[in-house]
Amino acid sequence: MTVPTLAGGTSRTLARWVSTLRHEAIPAHVVDMAKLQILDTLGAGWAGSNAESIDGVRNVVARQGGAGEARVWCYGDRLPATQAAFVNGMLAAALDVDSLHDRANVHSDGVIVPTLFALAESRGLSGSKVLSALIAGGELAVRLGIAAGRSPGWFYSSVFGVFGAAAGAAHLIGLDEQRTLHALGIAMSHAAGTQQPLLERSLAKRLQTAFASRAGVEAALLAEAGVTGPAQPFEGVAGVGALYVGLDGVLLDGLGEVFESAEMTFKRFPSCMCNQSPIEAALELARGCDLDADAIEYVAITVSPFMGRLTGAPFVPGDNPQVSAQFSVRYSVASGLLRQRFDIQDITASRILEPRVLALADRVEVRLNGSEARFGPARLEVRTNAGQTHAVAVDNPPGTPSSPLSRPALIAKARDALTSAAVPLSVSRADALLEAIERLDCCPDIAALLD
Repeated sequence: MTVPTLAGGTSRTLARWVSTLRHEAIPAHVVDMAKLQILDTLGAGWAGSNAESIDGVRNVVARQGGAGEARVWCYGDRLPATQAAFVNGMLAAALDVDSLHDRANVHSDGVIVPTLFALAESRGLSGSKVLSALIAGGELAVRLGIAAGRSPGWFYSSVFGVFGAAAGAAHLIGLDEQRTLHALGIAMSHAAGTQQPLLERSLAKRLQTAFASRAGVEAALLAEAGVTGPAQPFEGVAGVGALYVGLDGVLLDGLGEVFESAEMTFKRFPSCMCNQSPIEAALELARGCDLDADAIEYVAITVSPFMGRLTGAPFVPGDNPQVSAQFSVRYSVASGLLRQRFDIQDITASRILEPRVLALADRVEVRLNGSEARFGPARLEVRTNAGQTHAVAVDNPPGTPSSPLSRPALIAKARDALTSAAVPLSVSRADALLEAIERLDCCPDIAALLD
């Protein structure tokens, strides 16, 4: 068994910070970022309403019954808070357009926001409580990802996201230090998820963070009810740091002073983060060279080993063409070159299965560079039938802290998702919702936000 590297009392220190964090003590820029995180996550959820498998999962959950405590995003069904968190967590993850922390490799918002909205709606809690709870839970999840560093195959968004969801839920309902620690201990029994569903392009990928969202609600409610959990979920001899992946002391560095979770990445394209730089390169090349896509003879995309492992396999649509496309750099590059765009419509089955896209994807060669970075750089080279060669390199994916999307771009992205969902909002209703998120710290009851 691996020897734990964290100091004794680490879990309690984190529980103390989560339970004592106050909205008024949070820097304004961190609160502003949290509003953008909520805006982007709601947009991702509405966008996900058109994804494969959504209706099937909703039907399975609806048949289980229970009190109608919170709404399913976009559709409006009312479910128990745990189940609403689960379905909304699936919606937020469905199209891989949700935000993430690229250094931590954690999609914390897609886990925690569904947890908090479901629980807050069930209890009539305020927007300011949701904001501080998101910051508390998000900070914990992100710090766990940073402290882990390497990625041996676990899906950190669910393994660490469940702790963020439990922490955020505990903060939201006002648990004290001891019961917050119990909630984290209970969450450890739910800490699960690997990259295998991603590698096999299965729809179960969308459920891993949804399971974590549901478990976060449940962990906090059980701790509130008096259920005790282990006091050392992170540093214990059978804790996360010993059994899953080593965690180093940076987990606590600057806690309460440095908010790592304020450095979020907001995706420009509905695809795996590993595909963001390649798609950007394809669009730059196609537009900059006025490329005749039908004249392309050869394409090579050079990416990091991490990117190649997750998205570099030959493109085979299989039984789940949408998921396959979201996790294929070959499809992403081919689609971007041919269409000079990449949006939600480009990951629908009819677009994915277009013969000319499939043919070009088959001709894309994936090469690996020596980079240790997860999501860049990417270098795209195209040779035409006439013998011309064009090349473009993208060092940083769009939407990262070093290459951020503007606030108007994020608002436009969310508005487009809200107004083109399975049950779309009108433009005026969408704008009203987006404006309400800007004033979320003044909202007395989160349920009114979705009315």
